[in-house]
Amino acid sequence: MRIGVLTSIETRHRYFARSLLERFQVSAVVYTRPGYAPASLDTSDLEPEESRLVAEHFAERDQQEHRFFGHDADFIADSAECGVETIGPGELNSSETVALLESHEVDTVVVYGTDLIRPPLLGICQGRMINMHLGLSPYYRGTATNFYPLLNGEPEYVGATIHLIDAGIDTGPILRHARPTIVADDEPHTIGCKAILAGIEAMVSVLERLKRDGRLAGVSQWTEPTAKLYLRKNYHPRQVVEMRRKIDSGMIRRFVQNGSRATKALRLIGDAECHHINASPR
Repeated sequence: MRIGVLTSIETRHRYFARSLLERFQVSAVVYTRPGYAPASLDTSDLEPEESRLVAEHFAERDQQEHRFFGHDADFIADSAECGVETIGPGELNSSETVALLESHEVDTVVVYGTDLIRPPLLGICQGRMINMHLGLSPYYRGTATNFYPLLNGEPEYVGATIHLIDAGIDTGPILRHARPTIVADDEPHTIGCKAILAGIEAMVSVLERLKRDGRLAGVSQWTEPTAKLYLRKNYHPRQVVEMRRKIDSGMIRRFVQNGSRATKALRLIGDAECHHINASPR
């Protein structure tokens, strides 16, 4: 099995790529520079205290990602064994990306943190193009889908979905769900980093299954009446302020005390249909 990794350039994404390199034959990596930065969006319509909260939110994100992932987040070096390229925003779905993967005889593509996969890239490695979506599909799809559950007062929906990629937005057959164990003193970004670690371990499990069996069979996503799709246009910095107020009011502590009742209502796909991973920084 020769894996190609498509991911972004930030600390969590570099850690993801190196985690796979430690366990599998990674033959190609494409790092994409993001064209969207929510931390840089205009906050001029907020009160000064609200703007400060937003700035602190994103500074804390960077600090926690360094804490969880910074010990092993170097870029993978280009070599004869592993071709590596870094490309700009909007360049992922190109014939050049396809050519890189094909020239390194990649037979499995793993994706995390990129733009939506479109043709011609979508046409390669049929049945072996796998995404790590940070969010529990079909309940939460799209972008920032471990932020919006906290904004909506639903920490039970924080997690990751490993799924086969199709033409939709996080709609492909599910291979495995993963959820972090949340404790009372967790903050939004410790929860988010735990979800990433849980997702990586779930991805490793799926790839080991593929290496062993030679094929993957996913569970088709079901119709969920409460399903939510969030796009970049839905985000406003004020939502960070609203989420922080819910955290400060004890939302996480209440979830830890009572969240098992809400979790029972979720359908989670895993080795035993319901898989919980307790992930902590090394």
